[in-house]
Amino acid sequence: QVSELGLEGDILPVPGDHPASRNRFLYVGGALHKLPSGLGGLLRPVSPFSQALLWSGVRDLLAPAGTGPDESVHDFVQRRFGREVADIAVDSLCRGVFAGDCRALSIRSCFPALFQAERRRRSVLLGMALGSGEA
Repeated sequence: QVSELGLEGDILPVPGDHPASRNRFLYVGGALHKLPSGLGGLLRPVSPFSQALLWSGVRDLLAPAGTGPDESVHDFVQRRFGREVADIAVDSLCRGVFAGDCRALSIRSCFPALFQAERRRRSVLLGMALGSGEA
């Protein structure tokens, strides 16, 4: 697509060791919030979240797998990781990537790997870590 527009020479690559490739921010409540970039950041609450993100991962490991043929990205993430992750992180992601509302977007269409990971391993985290083989 870039080549179709003749913009190959305008691409500015960002090396993996550059801060721009390691740091992620969310704009919430009129302020920028830096997201944790390492395991240590998952162990304590980081604004704009009210609790450590580690608990969202634990929630995913304990939640039962969905049974319906599809659901919204928001409903899926809320069920797996909690309301704050769905309302803040995933809503921002979907608006940036798809220019759409995560409450109206399909998890199966937008994030098929997450949908399949849950269906095959009962947990998104386990499915992503262990692969897509049958449980």
